[in-house]
Amino acid sequence: MRKNRWIWIIIILLLIASFPGLLQRSTTERENNTFELAVPFQEIDQLSTANDEWNVDDVLSSLKEAGLTTVSITPFSLKWMEQEGIVSIYSDKALQQVLRFNEAMTDIKSEDQGYYITEPKNEYYEEIIEETFHPKVRSIGDESLFFIKEDSQALSRSLGYNQETIKQIQQHELNIIYRMENQEGLTEGSISQLVDLHDETASGVLFTGNEVVGYPNINLVKAWSDQLTEVGYPFYFIEFNMQRGMQTLARDTDYNTVRMHSIHLNNKTLPENIDQAVRAVKERNIRSLFFHLQTVEPKETLDNAVQFITAVNTKLDPQFQSGTPTPFQKIDTPWWTIALLLAAGILFTYIVAELMKWKKIQWWAAIFMTLIAIGYFITQKLLLLQAFALLIAIATPIYAILSTRKMRDAKMLTISLHYGKALGISIIGILIIVGLLNGNAFITGFEAFRGVKLVYLVPLVFTVGYLFWKEGFQLLQVNVKYWHMLLIVLLGAIGFYYITRTGNHSTVSEIELMARSFLEELLYVRPRTKEFLIGFPFYILALYVIRHNAFIGKLLLIPGIIGFLSIVNTFTHLHIPLHISLLRTGYSILIGYFIGVLLIFLLKIGTPLIHRLLEKRSV
Repeated sequence: MRKNRWIWIIIILLLIASFPGLLQRSTTERENNTFELAVPFQEIDQLSTANDEWNVDDVLSSLKEAGLTTVSITPFSLKWMEQEGIVSIYSDKALQQVLRFNEAMTDIKSEDQGYYITEPKNEYYEEIIEETFHPKVRSIGDESLFFIKEDSQALSRSLGYNQETIKQIQQHELNIIYRMENQEGLTEGSISQLVDLHDETASGVLFTGNEVVGYPNINLVKAWSDQLTEVGYPFYFIEFNMQRGMQTLARDTDYNTVRMHSIHLNNKTLPENIDQAVRAVKERNIRSLFFHLQTVEPKETLDNAVQFITAVNTKLDPQFQSGTPTPFQKIDTPWWTIALLLAAGILFTYIVAELMKWKKIQWWAAIFMTLIAIGYFITQKLLLLQAFALLIAIATPIYAILSTRKMRDAKMLTISLHYGKALGISIIGILIIVGLLNGNAFITGFEAFRGVKLVYLVPLVFTVGYLFWKEGFQLLQVNVKYWHMLLIVLLGAIGFYYITRTGNHSTVSEIELMARSFLEELLYVRPRTKEFLIGFPFYILALYVIRHNAFIGKLLLIPGIIGFLSIVNTFTHLHIPLHISLLRTGYSILIGYFIGVLLIFLLKIGTPLIHRLLEKRSV
């Protein structure tokens, strides 16, 4: 590293100059600390009707007292009005069947195919029907009925939001999420109604189904989202559910969005639901927890919801406060910051390529990265920036391991210094990655680091090939001993664990769930097992062993690289708050170091004992 001292100094200076961008991101994430707990009004209504002793106000009061902040409402429809007894609806055939022995049968026109609707007593609903459908009035016997021509969407079409429901929610000082579905027949009037409803209790707009309103007409998506943004509505982005048109909407409104996590209290136990909700807010920039009530006995359902709300509020206090969530403040990433980081990345790649021990490869690597950087500035294609970051992410753990593996002695001071160097290299790579992929698009989750699987796979494969390309053929001719088998089994077990635990949907045992929960309670965030229990300890152990047995030491470096590629991966999850990634990685570095020292201590004690045991057996 000494021969590249001046290049390292330049890289560090470039990173320092670009550091304000990361500081702004961290400040933005920490200041945006208001979250909400939301539940659908429809489920509250159903719960109140399931128990004769309660009404909607009773349920709302109980949930509000526990800490509920928000209720979502959906537009009403003709079908809903019929269910509530506001109107009665007959198809033309059904009405003919009812009146076939009645003189009024002659009042039905044969050409009328559609729906007959009784006129609602409430003028509000009557006006809504007239404005939406422009129905004809038919006199059937002594009664006047609205007639609407046959339309498959007529009964389910959104007609507006129930004013009585809105007032009822507002009386309990609760905020409102307005849900909206992308239906046929949705008009400018529907958007205007939502604009008129906006006030201080309006939390935001949540789209129902798989599309945002106006999709696939991109011009409509932009026009309507601009209208709603202008009056102050943010839009909810449901985690793990990218609705069609949502990315276009987010880009058009400068990421005027709030990240939402949806939970059904039926799916897990109460403690698991609480932990899931708390983790979402703390670790993934979720600011809206939208939960569905249990479908059990009414009293149990209400008690479960109250306990859930109370516990989530308690566990998130005082770092977070409940209320009306807001989108993140804008994070500025000026072009010159990107230029500095790209320059740092090019120099970093030049140094990493020295591993190939051929000067031309160093220059070609630097030129290739320079071309990507120039291509980005010419085209402004985000994909090029993501490709640049991916190459840095792959190179970082490789260089961290391979450039620090040669030891002049096996003293703990030397081992600690090499550990520090490897971490320093990793930090430089991480700073380049998170600096380049910085901004609201990334922290909201609409844009992401690409190539996570490659970061897990390529450094591992490259390191194995680099370390053992000479010994590869010789290994096939070596006599296998018992300790060889033990080492192979150990490395195989680590490999199996590594593969099964890579990704978001890996299986976790009950014991590990308990251990995770304990660590989160103790440390606020849980360090990654593959870092503090596998990667870093085995790297520390490898540095010690490599002075005594180069082959075994190199074998131990294989699981050792897992720690370094994992911390790089931690920071590539850009929707995770920066301070959470820093805290998690800090714990892994410290705990992993001490476990590694413990392994060296056990090896020092165990090796003489094993030798003595083998000597006794050979006598």
